[in-house]
Amino acid sequence: MTNRRAISASMAILLAGSVALAQEATSGVFSGRGVVTAVQPGTGALTFKHEDIKGFMPAMEMMYKVRSPALSNDLHPGDAITFKIDAAKYEILEVAVVSKK
Repeated sequence: MTNRRAISASMAILLAGSVALAQEATSGVFSGRGVVTAVQPGTGALTFKHEDIKGFMPAMEMMYKVRSPALSNDLHPGDAITFKIDAAKYEILEVAVVSKK
C-alpha cells in the first residue's frame, strides 16, 4: 500500500507541474507572421494563415479578435503581416503590413 501512495503522490505532483507549464505557455505576448484571408466588417476581426508562433501555437488559419477595430482598417485579403498576440485572450494587439497584395 505504501508504494501505491508514493506513486500516486508523485503522479499528482507531476500532473500539477504539467498544468502549471501549460498555463504559463498560454499567457504572454507572442509575435508572428501571416497572410490575411478575411477581415470581418464592424469588429475588424482578422482571419489569417500564420506560421508557427514559437512557444504558443503551430501554423494554422484562424480568426482572431483585435484589440481595436482600427487595427484592421487598411488590411485586405492577401496582405502579408506581422502581429503581436495576447495568448491569454487570443487577441491581436498590433499589426504591421509587410507587403500589400
